Amino acid sequence: MVLLIDANYVAMKTTTQNESGKVRTTLYLTLENKQGLDRIPRGQKTALMNRAIANALKELEKKENGKKFIEMITQIEPVKMDLSSEEIVQQLRAGRDTAATVNKTNNE
Repeated sequence: MVLLIDANYVAMKTTTQNESGKVRTTLYLTLENKQGLDRIPRGQKTALMNRAIANALKELEKKENGKKFIEMITQIEPVKMDLSSEEIVQQLRAGRDTAATVNKTNNE
């Protein structure tokens, strides 16, 4: 680990160093979280924090993807149909090709 000290900045900054897929960093915890982590045996804290961060990032990605999806579907233009939804369902149940019927009516 390499520590850098800047004369204008009193706190030390930890640089990250990649060794076998691991990166060392500094986290600032609430007192409550620190006390909870102190109860966990040494060697298990890193695994617990990595799982928690991974889960939080997955949740964040789900939320972002949900927002993107909503934005995308709001931009979809409605399609004009000459048939009502009831007529389309009746044709589907009867085994007829609805798309061909709709295209035929739109082309006429």
